[in-house]
Amino acid sequence: MQIYLIIGLSSLVVGGASGAAIVYKMLRKQDEPVQIIDTTSETQQEIIKQLTDIDLLEVPCSKEFIEEKGDLLCREMFCRMMTRGIDSQTSGQECEQISNIANTQIIRADCKNEQFDGEDCYRLYRERK
Repeated sequence: MQIYLIIGLSSLVVGGASGAAIVYKMLRKQDEPVQIIDTTSETQQEIIKQLTDIDLLEVPCSKEFIEEKGDLLCREMFCRMMTRGIDSQTSGQECEQISNIANTQIIRADCKNEQFDGEDCYRLYRERK
């Protein structure tokens, strides 16, 4: 009877220690941080950097370009650059207003130089817009 008792107790001790070791290893693995590599945000940041690169404004905002063709392209491009990114301070509507002014100036200049009636020219642009 003593032998059965010793075998039973030793089985409980060995089984309990094995179970505790397995549970300890499982809990330890859960504590290790899982590394998820997300390159989407990095790619988006790189695109935003490219779209907000001030070098893009070098030509349209140069003194020579502005003297020759006006500052509306510079203003519109700068506005559109400022709409990019998380901390953007301008809305697309503000940029559309600048674009509309530039388009109106082009239409008026074109209709002044047209060979046919100015009213027909304006009507043509209005229909195509």
